[in-house]
Amino acid sequence: MELVGKIFETLDINQVALLQLGLVVALAFLLSALLIKPILRTFEERENLSVRPVEESRRLLAEAEEKARQYDESLRKGSIDALARKRRVMEDALRAERKLVETALAETNQKVEQMTEQISQEKEAALASLRRQVSALSAEIAGKVLGRRVA
Repeated sequence: MELVGKIFETLDINQVALLQLGLVVALAFLLSALLIKPILRTFEERENLSVRPVEESRRLLAEAEEKARQYDESLRKGSIDALARKRRVMEDALRAERKLVETALAETNQKVEQMTEQISQEKEAALASLRRQVSALSAEIAGKVLGRRVA
């Protein structure tokens, strides 16, 4: 302690200066606790009130954009699936319709062939009947013209 006293004497520092130094340090701690820390807390609260909501809104906006992108993607996939199903149904219906048309065409062709055969048979029968009638009518006409019966 003597050494410290001699240093103070050499530097011409007295007890009042030490007391003043102690008061400055005490006031610095007191100001820090009572003034600076509350002001810094106020600044931090203001930053929390202004900056954090902006950051939160940006985050929410990014999430909304991602969900919108996912929705658009699922909508696009759903549209593609629906179009593919519609195309398959249309192709199935077209195949069924073609099958019906082919069946109807085959039946029609068969009926036309049957009718053609029937007409041909009826024609032959009519020709045979006409030939017989022509012979009979010729003999009858000849008999009337000659006045006698022709066989």
